[in-house]
Amino acid sequence: MKYGRKMLESVSGYVPGEQPSDLNVIKLNTNENPYPPSPRVLDALRALGSEALRRYPDPSASDFRAECAKRYGLPGTDWIIAGNGMDELLSLVIRTFVDPEEKVLAPYPTYSLYEVLCKLHGCEMISVDLNDQFQLTEAFYQTPAKLCLLARPNAPSGVNVPRADVERLCQSFPGIVVIDEAYVDFGEDHCMDFPARFENAVVMRTFSKSFSLAGMRIGIAVARPEIIAEFMKVKDSYNMSAFNEAAALAAVLDYGHMRDNVERVRATRAQLHDALTLLGFDIPESQSNFLLARWNGTPTARGIFEALRDRGIFVRYFALRGLENALRITVGTDEQCGALVRALGEIIGG
Repeated sequence: MKYGRKMLESVSGYVPGEQPSDLNVIKLNTNENPYPPSPRVLDALRALGSEALRRYPDPSASDFRAECAKRYGLPGTDWIIAGNGMDELLSLVIRTFVDPEEKVLAPYPTYSLYEVLCKLHGCEMISVDLNDQFQLTEAFYQTPAKLCLLARPNAPSGVNVPRADVERLCQSFPGIVVIDEAYVDFGEDHCMDFPARFENAVVMRTFSKSFSLAGMRIGIAVARPEIIAEFMKVKDSYNMSAFNEAAALAAVLDYGHMRDNVERVRATRAQLHDALTLLGFDIPESQSNFLLARWNGTPTARGIFEALRDRGIFVRYFALRGLENALRITVGTDEQCGALVRALGEIIGG
C-alpha cells in the first residue's frame, strides 16, 4: 500500500472470533454471555428520546462513573474512566504511558490484542511464557518494561494468578501494572482494591461478559486520580455515546441480575468441565466463562473445530504455539453445552 505507514506493513491486525450471520448456530467462540442483560437496560434505551441523538453525550459519563464508584467502593469518580469497550482502554493505557520503542511486558499465552496494540503504537511487547499450570514464572518478575499487561483470569486458559503473586508484581514492577479483569465476575476473587494499595495498579473491567452487553461496548478502568487524569488527556472527547452510558448505568443499578446470570454460567461451567473430561479432554481449572479444552488424540483439535463448525457449532481454535492441540469453548446454556458434548462424542468416537 503506497499510501500506508511503513510500520503497518508488519501488522496483521486483530482477528476477532467468527461472527456467523446464521442466528440458529450454537455460538461458543467469542465468550459472550448466553443470557440477556437486565430488562432495565432495554427500558433505559427506550426512554432516550430524540434529544439524546441531537446533542453530544456527557464527555466523561459522570452518572455511570458515580454509580461505579459506589458499587466498587471507590472514593470518587476521579478514580474511574469509562471507555468504548475495554479494548479502547487497553489502547489508551499504551498510548498514555508508553512511548514508541519502549517495551510492554505480558505473559504468554494471553489476549492476542495486546501485541497488535503494541505494534500499532510502535512499541515492543515482551512475552514471557507461563509455566505448565499457566502461572507466572520467576523470569516474568525479572523482566524490565515500561508497562505490564496481566489478564486475570487469563485468556485463553481461564486460570487465575493468585492475588499474592499480583501483589508481588505491583510491588516490584517499575511501571504501570494493568490487571485485566474482563472475566473476573465468573471467578472467586478480584483485585479492585489494588489501586488504593499500589500507586501503579490499573484495574480494567468490561461489561461485555458478565453484564451481557458485548453489543454496547462498555468498559471501565480504575486507578488513582493522577493516573486517571493522564488517561483523560488522551481519550476521545466523546468516547461514550448516550446509549452506551444509559445501558451501562442501568446494568450497574441492577447488579443482582448480572450476579444471577453469572451463577447460572458457573453451574453450567462445572457440568461442562466434567463432561469434557469424561470425553478425554484435559482442562485447567477455569475462573472465567470459557474452558480451554486440550486434546491429544485423533482427530486433531483443528479437525474437531472444523467438524463442529460443519455441524453449526462454533468454538475457537488458535493456530498458535502451545495452543495447537486446544479449543477454547465458551460456556453457553445447558442446552447448547449438551448439544456440544453430544457432537464431540460423535466426532471423537468416529
